[in-house]
Amino acid sequence: MNSYKIKLISILCSTILFSCSTINTSGVKKENLPQKSLDPLYQEIQKAGLESSKTNHVPGLAVAVIRNGKIAWIQCIGYADVASGKRVTPQTIFNIGSISKLVSSWGFMQLVEKKMITLDEPVNQSLTRWKLSPSPYDISKVNLRRILSHTAGLSVHGYGGSEQGTPLMSLEESLNGKTKRNGESVRLISEPGTKWQYSGGGYTLAQLLLEEKTKERFAGYMKKNVFQPLGLDNTNYEWTEGIKSSSATAYDTLGKPVKNRIFTEQAAAGLQTTISDLAHFAELSITTDPKALHKVLNPETIHLMEQPVLPSSNDGESGLGYRFMNFESLRTIGHTGENIGWSAALFLHLPTKSGLVVLTNGSKGDHVWYPVYMSWAKTIKELPIPHANH
Repeated sequence: MNSYKIKLISILCSTILFSCSTINTSGVKKENLPQKSLDPLYQEIQKAGLESSKTNHVPGLAVAVIRNGKIAWIQCIGYADVASGKRVTPQTIFNIGSISKLVSSWGFMQLVEKKMITLDEPVNQSLTRWKLSPSPYDISKVNLRRILSHTAGLSVHGYGGSEQGTPLMSLEESLNGKTKRNGESVRLISEPGTKWQYSGGGYTLAQLLLEEKTKERFAGYMKKNVFQPLGLDNTNYEWTEGIKSSSATAYDTLGKPVKNRIFTEQAAAGLQTTISDLAHFAELSITTDPKALHKVLNPETIHLMEQPVLPSSNDGESGLGYRFMNFESLRTIGHTGENIGWSAALFLHLPTKSGLVVLTNGSKGDHVWYPVYMSWAKTIKELPIPHANH
């Protein structure tokens, strides 16, 4: 366990500058810390993060808190790689699991803005490389609105990916069910528009739709048309050499290093990013500032994405990419994400223009981000709600 004893690198940021101080677990020398670290929430999250990460064999985490639509601070705790002693920084790369869906939805909605597809037209009629198989349910009701809100009646909850270095299957092979995790093809399992049912398979179908409409590979399209204009320079659906060199090491439930996962199903589960980039994405989701959006999406489109799509159920409720969550009796939107060796969470409270982003490099990272969330949620519930909501 000594090799996993966590030291803290406390990294504070404004939207322009980062300030860094090193803190050990035995105590905090306040006179050496940037002023922001005297924030009671910063200190509470520091304590919760240190304790829960050690208990759950999660070597490192990065946390961003957003207030009034802007990053208030970023805090990085522990190790990106235990063996080398490499610490987590704001530039450390993490895989973010199913938060990939939230980010990919911006690319799909860009197709709608470009009038390459409408939200309500049948998806199957636009596909040539692969199509949904005949079904007793109405395939013509499978559209982008329902896919992005998990109301399209499609199968395949999630994906396990493959170890880095192994050959990837094609999108068509994945859609046909050649995945190692479940061997399940993407097909209709209920009548579209009648129930909420989480489907990573739907996002793989949307990934194919984007490639068919744009004649480009999904990862390349997202980089050129979403990430670069938004300044998300350390975000990629592919494991490029630059991404690999900056990546944290993934750790299993026992704290043992595991190989990174790679995904054919990039839109559903395959995004790599940093706390700095994802926190900026969260800022944009809250403020929808046209200047900062650089015409990637119109503010009106993002507002639409953040509205619930019916039907919802006790199992879940979604907008277009954004999921509605109600942990600790606080209604937020955003997403969580889990892959082997990784766990992440992004929460937005639009009425107060607040946000929380947590990235971890451990399979039990949900046991780390949840106590961090609890500390944050307590402060949000104490805030007055403005009359003019987002």
